[in-house]
Amino acid sequence: MPHSSGGGSHSGGSHGGSHHRSSSRSHSGGSSGRPANRSSSSAFDGATRYMYYRHKKPVFVYANYDIRKSGKTAWVTRICILIFIVIPIIVMSGVILLMFGHFPKPIPLTYDSQIIIDDQVGLIQDQDRLMESLEKFQKKTGITPAVVTYSNDVWQDKYKDLETFAYKDYLSRFDDEKHWLIVYTITVREDGFDDWHWEGMQGDDTDPILDSKQTRRFTENLHKYFLTDKYSVDEAIAMAFDELTPHVMDKYLSQPGSMVLLIFDAFFLGLMLLCMDFHPIREHNYRKAEVVDSKFVDQEACEYCSGIYVVGYHTKCPHCGAPVKPHDFYTDADGNIINIVN
Repeated sequence: MPHSSGGGSHSGGSHGGSHHRSSSRSHSGGSSGRPANRSSSSAFDGATRYMYYRHKKPVFVYANYDIRKSGKTAWVTRICILIFIVIPIIVMSGVILLMFGHFPKPIPLTYDSQIIIDDQVGLIQDQDRLMESLEKFQKKTGITPAVVTYSNDVWQDKYKDLETFAYKDYLSRFDDEKHWLIVYTITVREDGFDDWHWEGMQGDDTDPILDSKQTRRFTENLHKYFLTDKYSVDEAIAMAFDELTPHVMDKYLSQPGSMVLLIFDAFFLGLMLLCMDFHPIREHNYRKAEVVDSKFVDQEACEYCSGIYVVGYHTKCPHCGAPVKPHDFYTDADGNIINIVN
């Protein structure tokens, strides 16, 4: 059914339309489990202790898998995660674009598309100029505009507001949802004040073209011109259409849609990076790690480069390659170092 595209009055300002474009909501859910492989900087049951060097200091990692050989397996897992996250991103981004995007197509003029200018109070001064603007708009959009003028008497004291009257007037004139009716009414009071009102009424089939952004642009411009004594009623309407027509078929994503898309993509991008556990520097270090005794932690500084290394695992400094100080050790029954002799 037709609905308001916006309107206003001389004393009451302008107001927006009552768009009721249909929309649908979808809820998506998912589950994610912690990976079987676990690594930590603290010891836990079943973990092996690994060590690598960074910034001339040892770094210890406890893991229940061989961190030195996890690269290929990790990348296979990441590719799978990537597929299962990227696909929903693409699908949901497409849904958001359909819901909030403005991608208009002209309406075929296969209906009664005669443009109407019905001036019942003698306000239109240059009907040819107004018709030219209306025809350009129709040619660009396929929407047929109509302009009618009345005295305020046709609706005041009979309808609660002009919007209700404009709705009835649309239904009485058109049997489709492809028109855009502009109703202007006026009464000159005894004090000389022009008590004018106006209302736009658009059919539902015009919504993909005349969305809230486009009708807001038109409403603001037309009301501004009506408030200016410089322009007649027909000049104001023609100018508002002339400013709207070049941009009415533009393609864009609405501001709410842009925010939704940005938040959605940022969330899933963060989720993807979290699930992929992507850290190339760490993996490079992991490949150089070696298994070390979890009970022996003595460390020394290299006499040549001052880099820190774990005692008992090197004959050369892991940082500069210089010989390290030799030590004798006590070991337990399993061969693990338990103390330094000298």
